[in-house]
Amino acid sequence: MSVTLTFEGAIAVITLAPEGGRHDRDSIEALGDAAMYAGGRIDGPEAVRAILVTGDFGSGWTEPALEEVDGPLGGELLGAGIHALAEAPQPVVAAIRGVCHGPGLEIALACDIRLAGADATFAAPETAMGTLPRAGGTQRLARAVGRAQALRLVLTGDVIDAAEARRIGLVSAVDPAAEVEGAARALAGRIADRGPIATRMGKEAVHRGAEMTLEQALRYETDLTILLQSTADRAEGVRAFVSKRPPRFTGR
Repeated sequence: MSVTLTFEGAIAVITLAPEGGRHDRDSIEALGDAAMYAGGRIDGPEAVRAILVTGDFGSGWTEPALEEVDGPLGGELLGAGIHALAEAPQPVVAAIRGVCHGPGLEIALACDIRLAGADATFAAPETAMGTLPRAGGTQRLARAVGRAQALRLVLTGDVIDAAEARRIGLVSAVDPAAEVEGAARALAGRIADRGPIATRMGKEAVHRGAEMTLEQALRYETDLTILLQSTADRAEGVRAFVSKRPPRFTGR
């Protein structure tokens, strides 16, 4: 299968395995299905509190997929699964090894925190084929690394290594290739141990606030904080702090 979804406690693990390292509509739809299923599990004893994306992010599209991309609805059809990953309410951590080009880069950009193995490379090669990234790449890349670096990568198609990706802010850390998945899993675990409503709202505040004026974003942050005051998790967090014990969050 091109995508598998497994669960490790409160962490949903999405493993990518596109055939030949190239994505098609099926692989992206499978990604979207996995993201929506994991993202929908926010309540109950089997709730997902963090999502880990790992495996082979891929080197490009298959030829049939490229023909779809060039069609009038190509970007919309092929990008839907990637957008679904970006819209998952839980924090999403990526463990990236090897080639992460084209749609692979767009999948990585749909994640909230990206860790790279030292062997990872990144590129947006589409302009060499006379087209553009069509699954959010131009927009999420600029928001991740700034306009100047995004323009450099999109307009030139330059392949950059993990160290350069770390320098420009595309990834948060670089680990030895054999260790990056473990580091990402540990990071997802740390997030999953925190207040799940708070981490979801923290993600929402950062992403939505970035599209607002500072005044609007500060008001939005306050609104979310007020909502958190009424949750059982917030009360448990205070009790645990006073009692100097680990909190027992329930997601309520």
